Amino acid sequence: MNPNFFIVGGAKCATSNISYYLNDHHDIFIPELNEPYYYCKFDVPKNFERESMITDKKKYLNLFEKATYHKAIGEATPVYLQCPNAAKKIKEDFPDSKIIISIRNPIDKAHSTYFSYKFMNLDKRTFSEKIDIYEKKSLDNEFDLFNFIEDGFFSKHIQRFQKIFPPKQIKIILFEDYIKNIPTHINSILNFLEIKETIPLVIKPKNSFRIPKNQLAKYLLNNKTFRDFSTKLIPTLTRDKIGEKFFVKQSSKPSMSVEDRERLKKIFLNEYTNLKNLLGIELPWEDYQ
Repeated sequence: MNPNFFIVGGAKCATSNISYYLNDHHDIFIPELNEPYYYCKFDVPKNFERESMITDKKKYLNLFEKATYHKAIGEATPVYLQCPNAAKKIKEDFPDSKIIISIRNPIDKAHSTYFSYKFMNLDKRTFSEKIDIYEKKSLDNEFDLFNFIEDGFFSKHIQRFQKIFPPKQIKIILFEDYIKNIPTHINSILNFLEIKETIPLVIKPKNSFRIPKNQLAKYLLNNKTFRDFSTKLIPTLTRDKIGEKFFVKQSSKPSMSVEDRERLKKIFLNEYTNLKNLLGIELPWEDYQ
């Protein structure tokens, strides 16, 4: 069976958390490889490398071969939202698919994304330095899959999907509202996916700030061979459970400097207005209240 829904983003906006809950429903199928990055291939350079990325269509469709009786079949790759060609290509392959988009205060999202990529890619540059780099790339229209400035301009990315998919096939969630009442929002998503039966939810904190548990864990997580091996051979959900048990622990995320926050506030000021007008709602973003 083929996918009929996509959680396309944004990054660090509870997309993984949403997929974990949906995956618990017996009528929903999400593959073990939760972020296949397949529809990124039309925008990234040919030499782009990511361990979990699938570029072959047959291999991609094989992810869903275990889906049988399921009513909703989907995957979650948050970076699809900012990929210029992802919406068009999804529409070409699966025109009736439903699209789930979660958005968040882009200032907080940028900070969380920075630490997520820093943890994965061992980037030593500071948050301020990365803001410099990514702001310039955005201004120069230079596409970078991990540009946490560009992916915070939600309005233009949402409009790209809206131009291709009808309103009834798109659901937009506000992260700040979602985390306050997860069961209500999950049930709303189930309804959007035309799943009538709800399920009891056991709250699972996901995507918190994590650090290695000890020096051995730090060494292994910093080892590219080990990371490549585990990504290719161990399913996403299983890998997360192993990581949480043996390799990482929750910690407090370093705070953002006042200077960086004020700078990002200026960068995203117009976006706040554009998005509010696009969605026709008030956005619960304290920076702009």
